[in-house]
Amino acid sequence: MGYRIGIDVGGTFTDVVLVDETTGAATIGKALNRHADRAETLTGALIDLLANAGVAADDVVRISHGTTITTNAVIERRGARTALITNAGFRDILEIGRFARPEPFIYRLDAERPEAIVPRRLRFGVPGRIDRTGAERVPLDMAALERVIDDIEAAGVEAVAVALLFSFLNPAHERAVGARLKARLPEADILLSSDVMPEFREFPRTSTTVFAAYVAPVLRRYLTRLTERLAAAEITAPLYMFQSNGGAATPEVVLRNPAYTLLSGPAGAVAGAAKICGEAGYRDLITMDIGGTSLDVCVVRDGTAETTTQRGIDFFPVGLSVIDIHTVGAGGGSIVKVDEVGRVKVGPHSMGADPGPAAYGRGGTEATITDVNLVLGLVDPADFAGGTVPLDVAKAEEAIRRNVAEPLGISVEAAAVGVFRVATNQMAEALRTVTVERGFDPRDFALVAFGGGGPIHAASVARELGIARVLVPVNPGVFSAHGIARSDIRHAYTRSLMTLLGEMDAAAIAAVRDALEGDAAADFAVEEVAEADRVLTFALDMRYRGQSTEITVPAPAEVVAAGAGRIAGLFHAAHERLFGYHVPGEPIEVAAARLDAVGRIASPPVRADAPEPGGGPVVRRVVDTETGTAGEVPVYRRAAFAPGDAFDGPAIVTEASSTTVVPAGARAEIDHAGNLVLTVTP
Repeated sequence: MGYRIGIDVGGTFTDVVLVDETTGAATIGKALNRHADRAETLTGALIDLLANAGVAADDVVRISHGTTITTNAVIERRGARTALITNAGFRDILEIGRFARPEPFIYRLDAERPEAIVPRRLRFGVPGRIDRTGAERVPLDMAALERVIDDIEAAGVEAVAVALLFSFLNPAHERAVGARLKARLPEADILLSSDVMPEFREFPRTSTTVFAAYVAPVLRRYLTRLTERLAAAEITAPLYMFQSNGGAATPEVVLRNPAYTLLSGPAGAVAGAAKICGEAGYRDLITMDIGGTSLDVCVVRDGTAETTTQRGIDFFPVGLSVIDIHTVGAGGGSIVKVDEVGRVKVGPHSMGADPGPAAYGRGGTEATITDVNLVLGLVDPADFAGGTVPLDVAKAEEAIRRNVAEPLGISVEAAAVGVFRVATNQMAEALRTVTVERGFDPRDFALVAFGGGGPIHAASVARELGIARVLVPVNPGVFSAHGIARSDIRHAYTRSLMTLLGEMDAAAIAAVRDALEGDAAADFAVEEVAEADRVLTFALDMRYRGQSTEITVPAPAEVVAAGAGRIAGLFHAAHERLFGYHVPGEPIEVAAARLDAVGRIASPPVRADAPEPGGGPVVRRVVDTETGTAGEVPVYRRAAFAPGDAFDGPAIVTEASSTTVVPAGARAEIDHAGNLVLTVTP
């Protein structure tokens, strides 16, 4: 037993958490991302954290790392110079996309779609064709391939994505292309769609493979720099990368499919909420994570986070199974403006860490949510981010006056109250998107608030939606890093089938499952996961013949052994539950088989820390965001509370990583696991 470290590299801060595996005690650290080289920021934060905790580097047994580095590389178009090889005549698939057009393109003819991350001059077609049955119809033209590789080599690319038609049924042509590329371009990253996403639907498969290739060199260089800096600091614990599916994997496994890191940052907090809050007895949750740039929300049902394969970046799909997190631009750094007709708009653009909100005093002049919360008295200017970022109240007031109050002809405090209410409404709409729009009643869930800003806004959002209970875990400002520290190892495997269920017997389905389980066993062997700690969940993507979307239906071993009839019954029941009807006797198509493979890692205990001695609460002038009136409000230190302690609002609770606002009419109590539980009345 020793210590494990969780890391969350966000857009504004790098959060680190050191967890004692024996006691569950946690020590936290937070560093502003001042360096262009995030590996330098991270290593410095780790060194400081270990020094503050009095822990030797040799006592660290595991490091789990979540990051937005690959996401930012895509959004900012700072990835590797990448080429795409596809079939002759199909190199424009990234522009063609789907027949259906998302907003705003469906309504505005002048809307400009984001440019594909591989320009047309670096997209190449090679003659050759695998048909829809997986048979070779036209042999691969090796001479043409050599000429294409000549052009790719001359272009000086760092990565190549290969996405050929029907490679999910027969990858022979892709394997041949990949072999020649590796022989000719040994320094380049070569990603094949049959490895990255072996599923039907050409556009998502090509897009996902391109994303994986585009970020692979970026991730590889970052991991190389990080490993070197950790070694120089004599931190030699095994490193795991956190993925978008809610689990970790070794860098070697992750680099086979870097697309799994594209949405990993916010997934850490959701995985942590499901695990930590689940152990404390809370199973049905809505997570609400407010950081410096965005608000991320997700639904957790019966201890399991909702997942999806319908995520994307810049309207280009990432067709992998990931935790279903909905994101809006409503973070602490989100810019507040008044538009030409007098409407207050919050986000989606953010001031980030540099220059940051006006209150940071680093040159920012735009008003942000952080400036608003400071002016309202909801945060302490001397204790923001644990005191690492002192805030300037005068600069925050000036930014709000110039950008909001004067255009509206109102006072600074009135402007701040109005912005807070607008932000609350936007946050509530984000929660409605993942609940009401998907058939869930938000009142059936507890709201779990974390991130630096989540506990500030949670009670107001809960009151807006009629949610009665709000949970604020310990150290909410670094909760994502805490969740990552406790993460299991996790992999997802897919096999495209595209056949009728009635044409598959139990043996054929079991053979597909066994093949996927073999892939999982190979990865778990590399990661030294004992067989007793492996949890494998097999499922089938199915639909009625002629439908365009599938339902993922779990198929345990006893169901598979019972054969197609039993599986069909589960599909009919799932379709009835989701859509209100089913069609007995209608042929069912099996699009794909999936295996979710989890390597359980023993989790440190969840506990409430012993209260720290100290004086009673102090008082601070706070503006009530509902009435707009100011008054003296008690400010408590969270560390002074013990399980069972309770108090009524209005009040503010401070801790190193965040601040919790308890409004008037709400009651707060510390539960047995140390969570701050707010009971909110309408």
